[in-house]
Amino acid sequence: MTSTERTRRRLFKFGLVVCLFLLATQVNISVAQETSIAAPLTTAQVVEKMVARNEQRAQALGSYRATRVYHLEYHGLSDKSADLVAAITYQRPDKLKFSIVSESGSALLNKRVLKRLMEAEVESMREENRRRTAIRPENYEFRLVAYEPTLDHDFYVLEVTPRTKNEFQFRGRIWVEEKDFAVTRIEGEPAKNPSWWTKRNVIHVTYEKQGDFWLPVRNETVTQVRILGWSLLTIIYQDYQILETRDAPTRPSSEGIFRYLSGIAAVDRSPTIAPVFFSAVRASLSANCSVTVQKRVMEILARIEG
Repeated sequence: MTSTERTRRRLFKFGLVVCLFLLATQVNISVAQETSIAAPLTTAQVVEKMVARNEQRAQALGSYRATRVYHLEYHGLSDKSADLVAAITYQRPDKLKFSIVSESGSALLNKRVLKRLMEAEVESMREENRRRTAIRPENYEFRLVAYEPTLDHDFYVLEVTPRTKNEFQFRGRIWVEEKDFAVTRIEGEPAKNPSWWTKRNVIHVTYEKQGDFWLPVRNETVTQVRILGWSLLTIIYQDYQILETRDAPTRPSSEGIFRYLSGIAAVDRSPTIAPVFFSAVRASLSANCSVTVQKRVMEILARIEG
């Protein structure tokens, strides 16, 4: 492999790390010991609500258009900068298209970094990558470290620790808005350094509400390059146009399902009807529900039958 190819791979990997930070938005709860903070909800309650609301918003957001403004500056052996503006179109669940509007500055940085970054973001939309990096209890442990009331919004601040140490996940903090339970800010760094050439990568992402949805508006990534200096990548997200929305189904709680099934089962406890009913429920679960939902409802059925 040539040095040019190695450089391209490192840039692509770093770009993918940046993009996966932005997807950090998707319940069996397993959380770290929470701190004694005077907050209305516990760590587990905040995480459960955040996961549920994120999934509802993801289901409801069908498509949108927006503009990205990229600025990259490098300071080291020489000083270089590059700018690129792109129009994007998102189509649920994993289609992201870029159309370059303009580019200026260093042709090398535009080609080797900014355009690679866009390619990496398309790659990050794959289901496997989204599943591995979603901010969920399967991927992270959470600890409530602060509760920050402000004039406009109140926030739960959660410390986030990845369960596995790889370059596609991050460690740091997230700010969860109290009413919508949406992630509004991320500060952190990759759980594992994506490249020997970088000493540290610090990422700051902020989100704002666009209609019913919280979408990124600014991303700043500061990278300390080993021996050779540092770089600053800034991405501004603007001109959002929500093109399509869908009504997201409200997901019933475990206790709601329990009460519903218990009520039906209580109507007729006969030895012939009840087994048929429960068998039909299990068959429907297997055909239509995820493994997590199947497990939860099967536990509920066991409680009822017991």
